[in-house]
Amino acid sequence: MWIRLLWTFALIWILVPSVARSQEATPLLLDGALGTLPLNGRLEWLEDPRGSQSLNDVQQSRAWQRLPGHLHVGFTSSAIWVRLTVKQPQTAATDWVLVIDGTQIDEAVLHAPTDLTTEHVQRAGRQIPHVQWPMNSRTPAFRLRLTPGEHQLYLRLTSEHTLSNEIRLSSVDAFHQTEKMESLFFGAFFGVYALALILQVLFGGPIRHTTGAWYLAYTLTLGLAGLNPSGYLQSFVFAAQPLPVALLSLVISLALVTLTRMCVEWLQLNQALPRFSRWYQFGMTSLAVCAGAWMLLQGSQKAVEVIQLALLAHTILALGMSVHFWRQGSSQAGYYILIFGVVELAAVIRFARNEGLLPVHFLTDYALFIGIALHVIMMSVYLIVRFRNVQEALAIEQRTRTEQREFVGMVSHEFKTPLAIISTSVQQLAANLNAPQDKVQERASNIRQAVRRMERLLNDYLSVERLDTAHQPMRLVATDFFEVIEEAVTDWPLERIRLQVDELPEPWVCDPDMIRIVLRNLLENADRHAPPHTRIDLTVRSASDGSLRLSVRDIGEGVPPDEQPKLFQKFFRGRASQGTPGAGLGLYLVARIVAAHHGQISVDSTIGQGTCFIVHLPAMKLPV
Repeated sequence: MWIRLLWTFALIWILVPSVARSQEATPLLLDGALGTLPLNGRLEWLEDPRGSQSLNDVQQSRAWQRLPGHLHVGFTSSAIWVRLTVKQPQTAATDWVLVIDGTQIDEAVLHAPTDLTTEHVQRAGRQIPHVQWPMNSRTPAFRLRLTPGEHQLYLRLTSEHTLSNEIRLSSVDAFHQTEKMESLFFGAFFGVYALALILQVLFGGPIRHTTGAWYLAYTLTLGLAGLNPSGYLQSFVFAAQPLPVALLSLVISLALVTLTRMCVEWLQLNQALPRFSRWYQFGMTSLAVCAGAWMLLQGSQKAVEVIQLALLAHTILALGMSVHFWRQGSSQAGYYILIFGVVELAAVIRFARNEGLLPVHFLTDYALFIGIALHVIMMSVYLIVRFRNVQEALAIEQRTRTEQREFVGMVSHEFKTPLAIISTSVQQLAANLNAPQDKVQERASNIRQAVRRMERLLNDYLSVERLDTAHQPMRLVATDFFEVIEEAVTDWPLERIRLQVDELPEPWVCDPDMIRIVLRNLLENADRHAPPHTRIDLTVRSASDGSLRLSVRDIGEGVPPDEQPKLFQKFFRGRASQGTPGAGLGLYLVARIVAAHHGQISVDSTIGQGTCFIVHLPAMKLPV
């Protein structure tokens, strides 16, 4: 019994497909409904391997097969015949349009009856000048005027590219409406594309990097690759003559070359894998040149298949390498996956559709155009962000150079006085070796003060560089804050500084060297601007939340309101500081150190009444 069942299933498996193949497609009733009529299950197809059969031959042939869906043959050198049987009622509209949704068809020949019941031949396709097409359309379209009754339409298709196309029958109004929608779609596509090119010229040019130049060439080639299958190139540029095979061969060859070069530039293969990069570029370039020449000389569809297979291999290889480099921490490889992955995925979808691996529908038909549009949008955004980053880097570099020039000028000015004091004092000591002791001490004191002045200047600048470049992070330690205060005030006599310190938290976490610079600079600033016989108040208090509040107050001339916002800028010196020693780094350094401790600093000053600097330092924890 089991053996009989197995034989039954085997016979069903063998016979059912043959029955399906022998079953004829049901005629399409043109019932007067306007719009696009579905042709699934209504079409039959016949393969002519040599392309030599005439209309009479195929009409008599018994090799017709029912086409369950869209025409999905892929690359083939055969001529493909498609047959459609329609029934035209008396009351239905007589004008229809048969549309083949494919711009890469070399020749489409329609044999259809006219209203005079005679056979009428219409031709369209890439090898037919567009002005000779029966309708001015983006893809081959044929105008039908059917008399009442049953008619058979025969369509002969040949192509060196691919024969995976949707065939549809539409009313005239529906056909024009579809043409408008497609025009809007491609108008938006080419508008986005033109905008991307403008942005690349505006933002990619100033970068002055080979990646930008190669991407511009790649984008132009990609545009030609998108323009060719859109059908508009033949409609407007080559309307009076067939589309040159040389143009197609040039476009697909350049596409592979520029895409390969872009992969090398983006992933920096010349630095990461120099030997592989050379062979990779040589192999892809040679393949592109040979396939382009093959197509140009022979016009063979095999060359197109070779290029598409090479593009597929490149896509797999490039994405594999980018994933590898991205996992190693390369952000540039991550951008490659995101930006180029879209268009390469679209190319894979289109390739699978051409080979018959994916069905023919809107997504597979327009995947390449959607992918290119998304690709150029993301790349334009990337170029804008990159351009801004380059601008910011250039601005920082220019500001650094300006500050360096200002610092050199300031140093040359500030060092002249102490160096002159040292030189004069040394000359006086050398000329009067037997001078009184008090004179020797005075001159030695002048030398010490001049040296200390230069040391403070260099220490301030080195501290600024440490904070600005972040070469050395903050050294946070638990310290006795009162000792930090005592060390900071030792340079002034006791009667000059009035110290008020509340109970301080112990220990206090900070960078003690930096905090001493804060206190010393604030006290020096107050000492410079306060009258000689007045006191400077240094007050340190703790708050309930564990933070500290430091204030340095003097009774001096005060700071003008227009200068107060600039006090913490690098190299800024107010009008009251002109003619006195200083580099304009002290308060800038104070503000940077306070910010590094996550604190805040403010100033309260009134002309003629004095100035008070207030520093708030929050409690910090030792780094783990």
